[in-house]
Amino acid sequence: MSTYKLTPLEDLRLEKKRLSEERTIASQRLSYQLQYISDNWGSMLAKGFTSSVKSKFAETVDNISSGSSYSVTPFVTRRTNPWVNFAMSNLPLLSSVTWKLTKPALLAFAVKKATSMIFGRKKKRN
Repeated sequence: MSTYKLTPLEDLRLEKKRLSEERTIASQRLSYQLQYISDNWGSMLAKGFTSSVKSKFAETVDNISSGSSYSVTPFVTRRTNPWVNFAMSNLPLLSSVTWKLTKPALLAFAVKKATSMIFGRKKKRN
């Protein structure tokens, strides 16, 4: 009994069908993931922020508890502010939140300026 061999055209059609099914599955998975993100973006943001704050707090407590009563730093004249370190470590998160808050205000300002430039103000005559 001989085995049936696929022609190159049939092989291409079969591969096209397989890739189409994989693409459909991947698009459904992406759709579910995007839906999850849109439903839970607030809690995800809050969890990320609180975990960052908690880790910074734990690190600070560890530094205080493990360090000596005072530290001698002869060449350092001033200490950095811990809030600056916190802000710099969370800069991407803070910038995205800031942009989401300021974007509507900037768009409203730009639209107002554009409409005033296009239509202008009519001068009053006495």
